[in-house]
Formats: sequence, structure tokens, C-alpha cells
Amino acid sequence: MGASRLCRQRLVLVIVATLCVSSCVDGPPEIGRELPRSFEQARPVFDQRVKARFPVGSDETRLLAELRRQHFVVRPSSPLSRYPNAVTYKAHQLVCNVSWTVSWRAEAGRIKEIAGDYGDVCL
Repeated sequence: MGASRLCRQRLVLVIVATLCVSSCVDGPPEIGRELPRSFEQARPVFDQRVKARFPVGSDETRLLAELRRQHFVVRPSSPLSRYPNAVTYKAHQLVCNVSWTVSWRAEAGRIKEIAGDYGDVCL
């Protein structure tokens, strides 16, 4: 009877540990789902997806509204950047932080140039 109780306690600990670990992992934003596994292959796919979803000439306000709905956060712009506007979604994984970034340039509320980037930073 003691061994059975010990097994149950270990099983409970394993389940709790699994739930804790899985709750620390964020998923991708809607626009970043189902990309190829390697970043090298995924970057151009994400860039094309962003350009198709928000083509040149589209409304900047709609872009911001949709990406904010997906929990992207406005990033401070760098005066040296080609794109003065950017939003980023960061997913915290076990060892790495993964990010999806959409950068663009707009005039009179219309997108003039846009790009998507996908990458990670690991410990």
C-alpha cells in the first residue's frame, strides 16, 4: 500500500510540473502560426504572409488594429531604421524567446513599404 501511494504522489508531481512548464510557454500570434520549423525557412514565409495581409496601399489604422488584437506591442522606432513604425509579439519559451515583428513606413495613413521578421534569442 505504501508503494502505491508513493507512485500516486510521484504521478501528481509529474502532472503538476508538466502543467507549470507548459504554462510558461507562449504560442505564436495568429499571423505567425504554422510557419516552417527552421527560422531560416520561416523568415521569408512570414515576410510574404505580412506583405500579402497588409499590402502596400492598405490602411495603416487597420494594420495596427489587427496586430494589437493579436497582442503585438508597438516598438519604439529608431531614427536610423528604414522603417519608422514597428510592432512586435514576443513568445517566452523554455530556453528561447521567439519574436514576430512587423515593420512599415506609411504616408497619409497608407502603407508605403512593409516587412515581417521572425527570430529568436536563446540563453
